[in-house]
Amino acid sequence: MASMATKGSSISGRDFCCHVPRGIHIPSHRHRSKRLSIIRANSRSNPQSLDLNKVNGKKVNGSPRVVEGGAPFDFDSHKVDHQSPHSCLMGRFVEDRLVYRQSFIIRSYEIGPDKTATMETLMNLLQETALNHVSSSGIAGDGFGATREMSLRKLIWVVTRIHIQVQSYSSWGDIVEIDTWVDAAGKNGMRRDWIIRDFNTKQIITRATSTWVIMNRETRRLSKIPDQVREELVPYYINRVAIAAEDNDLDKIDKLSDETAERIRPDLAPRWSDMDANQHVNNVKYIGWILEVAINSLLKPLSMIETWV
Repeated sequence: MASMATKGSSISGRDFCCHVPRGIHIPSHRHRSKRLSIIRANSRSNPQSLDLNKVNGKKVNGSPRVVEGGAPFDFDSHKVDHQSPHSCLMGRFVEDRLVYRQSFIIRSYEIGPDKTATMETLMNLLQETALNHVSSSGIAGDGFGATREMSLRKLIWVVTRIHIQVQSYSSWGDIVEIDTWVDAAGKNGMRRDWIIRDFNTKQIITRATSTWVIMNRETRRLSKIPDQVREELVPYYINRVAIAAEDNDLDKIDKLSDETAERIRPDLAPRWSDMDANQHVNNVKYIGWILEVAINSLLKPLSMIETWV
C-alpha cells in the first residue's frame, strides 16, 4: 500500500504505512492492553445469541427471511408460484409466443390528484410493455426497441398514431396485467395493440391500438420497412385487434394552427429530460403537454375515457 507523504513521524508495517502529524499522542502498549481488556469484558457481558434482526423481540422490517432452524431463506432454489402477481412482473410470452404479458404495480408517484393512475402513467406502461416485448423476443438490437436488422441500418421506430379507450382507472397499489401483440399496418407500418386488465378480477379496463413507422436515426426521414426487418417481425404477427374497427376512428386528425386552435400555451418548450434514447421527444411527453394546456377547462370536471394522438 502506498504511503501518504505528510510532515511528522511515521509508523510503518508490512501492510500499512502512513505518517502521523506531530502533536498526536500514541498510547503506550500498557494503556492499549488495559483498553482491550475492558472491551473483552464488555463483550462477555452481552448475550451470546444476540439477534441483530430483532428489536425488543420483534422482527425488524427488511431483515432477511429465515426458515425453520434459523437458516437464511434461499430465494434461488425457491420454487416460483406463477399464480402470484409478483412472479410475472418480469413478463412472459403466452399463446404460442404471439402475445407478451406483463404485470405492473401502480406506484404512489404514478397517480394524480384523484388518486388514480394518470394518462401519462398508462402511456408509459404501454410503452414499457412494448419495449420488453421486443427485448424478450430475441430479435432486439442496440436501439430503443429496434430489431437487430434495424440497428444495422440505423433505423428506429416512431409512433404516428395511438388510440386509447379507458373503462376505469387503477388506484395506488393496484396490480394491472398488460397484453401486447403486433400485426402489419399497410405496406410500411406496424400496428401494436394492448389490453390492460385488473390482475385480480381479470376485467379489461383499458384498450389501446397504435401505428408505428420506421425512421432513419441520422437523416430523420421516414423509411420503408426493409425485407430483412420484415422477416424478423412476421413470425410475431397475429391478426387480432384490441379496439373493434367500428370503434376505431381512422380519420386523420386535422393539423392545428394559431388560427384553428382553441387553446394555445406558448411557454411549453422541449427540455433535455424530455428526450428519449432515440434522441427525440418521447410520445408520452406530448400527452403531458396536451394535458397541461387543457387541464383547467377540460379535465377538472371530467374523467378522460378516450384519447387519440
